[in-house]
Amino acid sequence: MPVLTNAQLQGLAAEELDAGTEIDPDWPDPYPESPCWGFALFGGPGGLAANTPPTIFEQAITFNDAGIMTGMNPDFVAWVHDTFDNAAADAQAQAFADNFQEAFIDLDDGAQEACTGALARLSMVLAGLTLSDENGTAPTRYAIVMASDHWYTWEHWALSIANNVGQPDYPQVQYVQRDAGINPVNTRCGLVWGNHPILTTVYVTELQDGHIEYLRHAAGWPD
Repeated sequence: MPVLTNAQLQGLAAEELDAGTEIDPDWPDPYPESPCWGFALFGGPGGLAANTPPTIFEQAITFNDAGIMTGMNPDFVAWVHDTFDNAAADAQAQAFADNFQEAFIDLDDGAQEACTGALARLSMVLAGLTLSDENGTAPTRYAIVMASDHWYTWEHWALSIANNVGQPDYPQVQYVQRDAGINPVNTRCGLVWGNHPILTTVYVTELQDGHIEYLRHAAGWPD
């Protein structure tokens, strides 16, 4: 899986970040209807496959007809194991299960944070991303950010790039993101869109090929 060179990181960096700079409008976006998580996790594709957030969260949490959370699906850990046969995914599903009761019944802040992080990491592992050391908490140049309104939901996903290499006065991090398939991918964003109260940041060691395909059509990409 690819990484960015120092020259590419420096080219994409900006002294001031705002709402975003669009990808070259003359480049035909190969995934124009991709959702936010499609770009952030997979580098472009969307869909509703088993390894995507809509399905993962639906399998993890149970809701009543009024849309109120009623608990955890008791078959969730088994579903992850049987569907993916992936030890790293199993570990994240088990972490969610281990903390769910304290999060749901006791409203324990630490347990809720653990559940949110486990579902974010599970989504990332199943997208084929490699978490950094210490369960994705060891800082690298790349991170995936999941924005949530509640500890058991997701609302938005973004790619974070630490790209002020050799330019310490520049903002350390910029975000690359798209809005539910209706906007082109935007780079040089200063904030994760949406003003959601929970931002779960998980570091990864490499990017997806699709991330590079978009970034190389962004303003500032070196020749």
